[in-house]
Amino acid sequence: QDLRNRLQHMLMLPLDVSDKLWEVKISNGLLGTSGAISRAKVDAIRKANRISSPPPQQPLPKVNGVTLSRTTTKGGLWRAATQEAESIPMESVLLFRSHHALADGASIMAAFSDLCDEAEEIRAELEAKLKQWKRKGGGPKKSALRRMLSRLLRLLKMCLWLSFGTLGALVYQGYLQITTPTNPFDAVREDAERKGLSLSGRSISWCDAAPLEEVKRIAEIIGKSKGIAVTVNDLFVSCVTSAVARQLTEHEELMAPVVDARKRNTNVPRSINVVVPVHMRGGVILPNESVGNNIGAFVTRCPGEMKFDAVDGGAGAMSCPSSERLHQVHKSLLYSKRSPAPFVSHHMAKFCSEYIPEEWAKSIFQRANANACVAVSNTRGYDKKLHIRGMTVESVAGFLPLPPGIPVGVVVQSYAGTMSLTLTAEKWAVPDADKFLSWVVDEYQRLRVEASQLEEKQTSAKLL
Repeated sequence: QDLRNRLQHMLMLPLDVSDKLWEVKISNGLLGTSGAISRAKVDAIRKANRISSPPPQQPLPKVNGVTLSRTTTKGGLWRAATQEAESIPMESVLLFRSHHALADGASIMAAFSDLCDEAEEIRAELEAKLKQWKRKGGGPKKSALRRMLSRLLRLLKMCLWLSFGTLGALVYQGYLQITTPTNPFDAVREDAERKGLSLSGRSISWCDAAPLEEVKRIAEIIGKSKGIAVTVNDLFVSCVTSAVARQLTEHEELMAPVVDARKRNTNVPRSINVVVPVHMRGGVILPNESVGNNIGAFVTRCPGEMKFDAVDGGAGAMSCPSSERLHQVHKSLLYSKRSPAPFVSHHMAKFCSEYIPEEWAKSIFQRANANACVAVSNTRGYDKKLHIRGMTVESVAGFLPLPPGIPVGVVVQSYAGTMSLTLTAEKWAVPDADKFLSWVVDEYQRLRVEASQLEEKQTSAKLL
């Protein structure tokens, strides 16, 4: 709870930019006491060190009922105590935050890598991949005329994409604005006000969701069965929207407990708007490249409540597979990814921040989210564990400061082959953060079961 309080403080208390643009806090303690590292990882570390618990202290010998003291002329007692203390595993928790103008998620990960012992190795790998990419893109040597025509063609395609794509993105944004006059959580906020509940504070939680390779395999199997290319981001956005629908259903039941069951869930929307931040360079910061805020975003419409969201044997429970939600989410995200919406939003936000009064800019940003109820960000980490001065970095977690008007923010991230989730939400919107993330994981498990069944069918078909 102490760590949650510290995170809440760092997420809600504004930085005094006249004094500093970033800050860091470090604390130390016994392994597992902070809760920053999952219990499974703590147990694995202890098992690896063969110290599941500190060794019991041997009782001092007694002679004629008198306890003998341990003494040594060579400091043996002090040395034994020191060795025993050093055998108890410790952990350090590093909390870092910065003004968003200074760095985005990708920039923070790049800066983090520069602090690690593997910094030179990571930089060399990036440079090698960049050279390899340039060699692949080289191809056979072209004449000067063909190179010029090729560049002109690319420029023409870019102009057409920006012109028609920007128009399409603005029309789609306007459509979302018009067809979503209210936020699904507005009724929840009004109910909290009527009950006199506090509207301040954050619900915060984090957890490890699944092995990265397993997630990729599930996305591949389900995507193949649907004839689409499902991404890891598609999969977890689908899981998050399912959790949002279940949270809204729970709120409705609490707000109107005496309503006829047949009339319940009528206010839980069939679709919700989701904000997805996008890094303009694909989440890659090249060596010697300056960090900064290079984030755009788009709003897209995803399915809200669906029949298979019913739980505990409710009507229609599991009558439709979770992969159907994933299919719809994939189509929505793909449409927005192919548009220049992130590019347009990035430059519009930059213009508003520099040339429009702060109060106006806040109002524009709040209205621009089309009453989205959740923001889902995806951050890629490194595929192996890093070290800082010899100490293993067991877990890395990023938390999303809530954008204006959006009550729920989820970060999906990978590090050392593990997918993890973090949640930042208004307390009145998500009273139990741990339960919300458990709903996300529940939906993931449904997809895992479906993928396993599909794989068995594919294997049987091959054998036949």
